[in-house]
Amino acid sequence: MRNLLIILAAALTITARAQTVELKQTQPEVFSTTNCIGCHGQSAMGGLGPPIAQTKLTREEFLTIVRQGKGMMPGSPVADLSDEKLDQIYTQVGDMPYVESQIPVAFKVASMLTTKSVMRIFLAVFAFAAVAALWGIRYWLRCAGLKELMPHIVKFGVLKSLWIVMKSFVVDGLLVKSLWQTNKFRWFMHGLMLYGMLGLLLADILLSISNPSRGDLDLTNPLKILPIVSGIALFTGVIYVMYRYKRDPYIDNGLTLGKDFLFVNLLLHTMISGFLTVTFNRMGLTGWIMTIYIYHLASITLLIGTAPFTRFQHAWVVPLMISLTRLTEAVTAGKVSLGFEREPSPGRHHKSERIVASVFAELGPEYSDDFNMRYYP
Repeated sequence: MRNLLIILAAALTITARAQTVELKQTQPEVFSTTNCIGCHGQSAMGGLGPPIAQTKLTREEFLTIVRQGKGMMPGSPVADLSDEKLDQIYTQVGDMPYVESQIPVAFKVASMLTTKSVMRIFLAVFAFAAVAALWGIRYWLRCAGLKELMPHIVKFGVLKSLWIVMKSFVVDGLLVKSLWQTNKFRWFMHGLMLYGMLGLLLADILLSISNPSRGDLDLTNPLKILPIVSGIALFTGVIYVMYRYKRDPYIDNGLTLGKDFLFVNLLLHTMISGFLTVTFNRMGLTGWIMTIYIYHLASITLLIGTAPFTRFQHAWVVPLMISLTRLTEAVTAGKVSLGFEREPSPGRHHKSERIVASVFAELGPEYSDDFNMRYYP
């Protein structure tokens, strides 16, 4: 009797397993027919996205992530993926084997490039660039004679001086009044670069506040439109500048051409890689996204890190020098005694410095580095 019961139980177990296998075989394979495999892999062991084989997520957590999206993963509405299919996907990936050796290198690299780790990298690069920029500003302030100007600023009025400087930063720096008055076409092309770059910076700040996980946004979203339009403007301006490098015989000032060309090329690579990242993501070319994204991050890192040593520095040096010129003119017009009226632009300073250096070199080697330039009316 006992043996009979054992045989009967074994038969029932085999029958149940057969029915389960038959049930699974009759269920359609949904996971492999969706866009999920683009990021999570054919075997659900990951790609651009994490492995989800034998997922530990609850059904509710799985549903929430798929519907709302997470990080670079866009949400999938019911119209694109029904609840019934989503339930089948959850069951199927839960039954798939988890084989750690099948986790692709792309995901391992992506897991290191989290939002926090990328932010730390850029904070370090920004800190380095800021220190280098401040060191450069110190040099130009010395050339502009700010130390000698300070006593006269106190006599003229600190608040009045601050107003003149801030007004100059807006009118001469941000709006580039001098270029508008001399060549409106060049002002427009310069504006494409300047305002395109400011637009991208503003978009990045707004995205950091409203979309810190950097989840995919619809193309009609204002926070998506702003960086796209700004990027197109900046890209157009960069192409024009590169055209000028080819056609303008006076583009070489004899000192910074190589650095200027490095800046423009890094900016071009940053723009191209950025557009490719967005385009490939929209087209579902997930096999290329991580490579292009790393290329984009590397371009931005080099652009920021080299900024204080390339033409990029004119973005803050020129407005600073112009504002000091306006202040010096105002102090002079205010009948406050000065030993000089204005300083030259950075470009003219390079030429003046070379002339002075050559004159002192003629006097003898002991004078070669012993000079301090001042500018008089």
